[in-house]
Amino acid sequence: MNQSYWMNRFISFLNWFNREKVTLLIGSVCLLFGAIFPWYRLPQETLEAFGTNLFWANAVRVPLALCAIAGLTYTFVFHIRQAPRLVFWGALIPILLFPYFITTWSPAVSFIAAEYYNRGEEVSSHVDKNFSEVQAQWKQNIVLDNSDPPASTFGIKIEDSRFFQLPSWDKVILKGFGYKNSFFAGIGQGWSFSLIGVLICLMALYLAWEQQGMNSLIKDMKILVPVSLLLLSVILGSHIYFNIVNYQLNVQFAKGEYYQVVNTSQALIRLYPPLQGDEEFLERLARAELYTDKAEPGLVNFIQGLENYKDSNFLEAENYFEKSLDSQPNRFLVRGYLVTAILNRGINYFNQPNTRNAGTAADIFEKAFQIFPGHVEALYDLMLARVVNGEFQKSAEVAKQIIDGQKYFQEPEIGLMGQAYVHLTWAEYNKGDINKTWERYRQSVDTKAWDKSVVEEK
Repeated sequence: MNQSYWMNRFISFLNWFNREKVTLLIGSVCLLFGAIFPWYRLPQETLEAFGTNLFWANAVRVPLALCAIAGLTYTFVFHIRQAPRLVFWGALIPILLFPYFITTWSPAVSFIAAEYYNRGEEVSSHVDKNFSEVQAQWKQNIVLDNSDPPASTFGIKIEDSRFFQLPSWDKVILKGFGYKNSFFAGIGQGWSFSLIGVLICLMALYLAWEQQGMNSLIKDMKILVPVSLLLLSVILGSHIYFNIVNYQLNVQFAKGEYYQVVNTSQALIRLYPPLQGDEEFLERLARAELYTDKAEPGLVNFIQGLENYKDSNFLEAENYFEKSLDSQPNRFLVRGYLVTAILNRGINYFNQPNTRNAGTAADIFEKAFQIFPGHVEALYDLMLARVVNGEFQKSAEVAKQIIDGQKYFQEPEIGLMGQAYVHLTWAEYNKGDINKTWERYRQSVDTKAWDKSVVEEK
């Protein structure tokens, strides 16, 4: 009798724990992981140097945790048909718009992510082009490429009417809504888990209605589609509006209406943060302020630094950028240009024919790394300069920093990682440790041999 009783209870449990509840449970667990894991990751020392953080980027995990709790509640306590479907649809909106919020309202974070990605691409390109020089006399003949200026955070810039043609609207998704490679380079597991979890939970909620599921979906779409279209129209309309205002500022500046340019620009930079990282916008603002005798010293120094930078007078540009940064420590575009000027000055020393001064170049690259901690190109150039100067152990220390920094990104730069392990190999060979040399060499050619031992030895 007891056996029959427990068998009936077990069958009753199986009947209660049906397909839709299992699906909702899986979705809720994914949402729980989305609330636990960070949504975005960047090196902490870099964020501190730029005077920013990822608080708001990761604070969105709190409402996702509430959705996870709600999903578990309707799995085990309440009837699943009573679950508020629109709440889960509402949770999907901030997940999908997360790239937009970061690239538009956290321009410093977006700038750092873009610099890491773009510099990583440049370094990988240099590794590919100079692969034949890798083993040649400890890279004595290698030449470094000049560092490119940082990209503007004002990415969705409407320059002419062709923007409104259908083939150009991929820019709206990539730049206007932030779905670009540089953003996803630092995306965390939490965002992915949250997106998957919400979709699975919604699937479970409609499965619970069986034949009426499609009718329920159509009913919800009658509410969601107009709201979504309105939201997308507001976002796209804001991009177009700020572009129109920016164009009008050019017209006003040409007419000599400098006071209006200054007042409008100062208001615009607060309403649309990406303009904080646009070189043309800041240069126009600085020149308008000069004409009104209300020039901000930090902005004027930045413009003077730009003029010297464009003339390849990197030392003077560096001095002006430093003065500008002293006035405005959190102006991320100035810090980006300062690092680029320092790197180019060091590259000039490194690339001098017959009189190569790798030691001086290395000291300059060290300074760039202090301004922008974790800067991929600065670390790569420093690693090369150290090994060319015969400082194998110091080169290996830089290689460890490169390997440690790549853990923050979705896909480590394979070429850069391989070269970092090559420099570790040379350091071990120089010390006479053949076994360790062979181990490091395997890591330079086989991604499966990568491990955390390099970081732990720091």
